[in-house]
Amino acid sequence: MTDTIEFGKRINHRPLIVSFIGSFLVGGLGLTVNIKIAIISFLAVLFLLLCVYFPVNLPKIFGHWQLENHGISYYKMNSYWDKLKMILFPNRTEFQFISYSQIKGFKIIERDNQYDLNNLLTIKPAKQSFLPFLRKPFFLRLEINQDKIDLDLSYNQFHDSKNTLYRLSNVLKKLAEKIN
Repeated sequence: MTDTIEFGKRINHRPLIVSFIGSFLVGGLGLTVNIKIAIISFLAVLFLLLCVYFPVNLPKIFGHWQLENHGISYYKMNSYWDKLKMILFPNRTEFQFISYSQIKGFKIIERDNQYDLNNLLTIKPAKQSFLPFLRKPFFLRLEINQDKIDLDLSYNQFHDSKNTLYRLSNVLKKLAEKIN
């Protein structure tokens, strides 16, 4: 097995680019009415995309995480400000790290069902939507003392559904080996 197993997509400039292009298009349509409507519609759409849509859906779009030799690295997206900083400054985004010694337990959550290493092969993951806000919950939950960290799998289930469960089984085997 390789040293690193990666899931999700790394953050990039796409949220900024999509927000500005969408805002320019709506502003251009508003320009057919008058300049004030164009400016107001541009700013409104820019605000809605940058400050509402992308922060809410960021974990499902850019929920990158990776299993490494000594632990798991993931994007910290606990608060609204963490997500907004990731969108505005994607090149400055750093990973959070959890060593295996901090992990007390883990399970797979798929919609309303919970799975572990023993019943992983019984998962029949739902087909994921192209639209992030319509994706069904599918993630690896790590239990750390009194806290829980959810690492998204829906992106991989949408883009590579044939290999996601195989890669996930490798992750669960390695996790079981390292924490027990």
